[in-house]
Amino acid sequence: MPATRQARRTKDARRACNQTTRRAPAARTLRSRPGSALIERDGSRPIEIPDAFLDALVHRLAWRLAERMADQLAGSALSEVSPWMTFEEAVEYTRVPAGTFRKLSAEGTFTAYGGKRKVYHRQELDAALLGLSAIGARRR
Repeated sequence: MPATRQARRTKDARRACNQTTRRAPAARTLRSRPGSALIERDGSRPIEIPDAFLDALVHRLAWRLAERMADQLAGSALSEVSPWMTFEEAVEYTRVPAGTFRKLSAEGTFTAYGGKRKVYHRQELDAALLGLSAIGARRR
């Protein structure tokens, strides 16, 4: 038996308000202006920071970190150990993948000493790594 118009209206009248049944719209993703970045903190409003400021900050932090690490290495027990390292030790020390290390060594970035069995000097590796990080900071 078909429902009458009146019966349908009363059912509609009993339905909850449209505001409570409607799905909330998906959160709109925020976009930063060209030449800047958005930094979000713990669900609070994001902060827009210009790229030039971020680049300067990264550069200063990298140099400070490099200086602190150099100070720690100079004062640590590493200075008492022989400064000469085999290829495997040098790869582990620099944390550069072996293939990349071979390529950089062939280009002359890391100076290799010896004949068939190459050895590397710790201070030269440190200087080369600092030089590579300075080049990377300038490119950004």
